[in-house]
Amino acid sequence: MFTETDRLTAIHSCRSCPMCHHADLVTTIERRETYSARARGLTLFAVEQGVSELGAETADVMYRFFVDGLCRQVCAGHIPHDDMVVDARRRLVAAGYAPPTVSRVKANIAATGNPWGEPEPDLRALSGGGSRQNVLLYFGPTARIKRVGVIQALNRILEKLGIGFSVLNDERDPGLLLHQLGEWESGAAAAQVLAERIVRSGADTLITPDAEAYQTFKVGFGETPALAGPAVLQVSEFLEKCVGQLQFKRPKQQQIAYHDPCAFARTATCLDPPRAIVRAISGADPLEIGPWTRELANCSGECGGVSFTVPLLAIHAAERRVQEAKATGAELIVAGSSAAAAMLEGHGLEVLELSEFVAQAL
Repeated sequence: MFTETDRLTAIHSCRSCPMCHHADLVTTIERRETYSARARGLTLFAVEQGVSELGAETADVMYRFFVDGLCRQVCAGHIPHDDMVVDARRRLVAAGYAPPTVSRVKANIAATGNPWGEPEPDLRALSGGGSRQNVLLYFGPTARIKRVGVIQALNRILEKLGIGFSVLNDERDPGLLLHQLGEWESGAAAAQVLAERIVRSGADTLITPDAEAYQTFKVGFGETPALAGPAVLQVSEFLEKCVGQLQFKRPKQQQIAYHDPCAFARTATCLDPPRAIVRAISGADPLEIGPWTRELANCSGECGGVSFTVPLLAIHAAERRVQEAKATGAELIVAGSSAAAAMLEGHGLEVLELSEFVAQAL
């Protein structure tokens, strides 16, 4: 829980410290002190001191940030910089200064269950899932709307394994995006509704390829607790247990880099299972997109709602990540989540989400 003491400590610490300057993706892309971690602290300090007020300029600074956890990771004091920013966004929402996109995302999720406001597919027909099975798949908004290949890939893998599974035909949103955009109450409500649906499904194992959902289910966010009920597995954790039961084609000779989604890198840690899957199929460890890999992995641009509030910045982040992968000699990026794969696609390298990579090799 992020307390008032935590908030003030973060503001007073960040306003005078440039320690994470080199790691802050926004700072290194924008190359402007205005959008650094120190500037975020200074901006909020000025508001606390009555020198400035919450307004459009504050919103510009606070919503131009990926909420990716990297500033805290490299900070010697592990100051909760991300929580400080998300709390500021909550205050901006309450004061009516959040970007218009925030209310649109909230309205879209309320109307359709996904942040783009797109019509939802018939998930049972698309996935081949049944009802009331011990295994429940939660695909997440990105897979349903922007990366249906992930749904088809998981269907094929589970069919090969002879494992029946169920789906929630009305999955809805896990709530983390709303929380990070400053819509705390809506985010908590969305997470609660989803948790209740999962528990009512009767499943004892929940598998998801979605990084935001995995973070929500495993550790929660804000005052929303982790999911109580079924065991939660990221796709790679599930596949690691049964990859030996699958038959794969002779691996294509190509250099493969693995991208760690920020949630798996720093919040709900899942670093080794996906690498084990890539190794089992390709016969070699994946290339590390170094030095920004594993716990220090750079964001693909899909975190913190930036793809909605400052879409060009999100694109620049994706381009940066692909260039980092190219520098290793990679010919293919395997991404650990649907959202990361969707964000990295189209910037000069082939990109597959992990389950897509596995299904392609069957």
